[in-house]
Amino acid sequence: MNSEPHWVLLVKILNEAHVAQDISVEGFGGIINKITANNYLTFVDEEIPIEGRGHNRALHVSAKCLDHIVAKVLIDNDSSLNFMPKAMLDKLPFNAPHLRPSSMVVWAFDGSRQDVRGEIDLPIQIGPHVF
Repeated sequence: MNSEPHWVLLVKILNEAHVAQDISVEGFGGIINKITANNYLTFVDEEIPIEGRGHNRALHVSAKCLDHIVAKVLIDNDSSLNFMPKAMLDKLPFNAPHLRPSSMVVWAFDGSRQDVRGEIDLPIQIGPHVF
């Protein structure tokens, strides 16, 4: 890259993505794909309430994973970690062999270390789109 500001920003993003020193090429490609994904929740003007964009109405989202309704959905696009309680995973048609080992360390709000059982890719349907 010829632009130092672009290079500095790219290095900053990769550092914040917590890229391990011994990451495989495939793993690194997955991180890059997540950084460059264009999956955004957007609205057209007709969907904005009469109060305008400053309203404080709740957003209700219906999501499905393999034809199973996901009852609680958290939308947080600032997070570098998406997690699912084991009780939710147990309700889906997945089991332990589908989980990949994870070396990620998760710290709770109270400062305690929490075990990560593994990583899994789940297809989530919101409206007509599958992510």
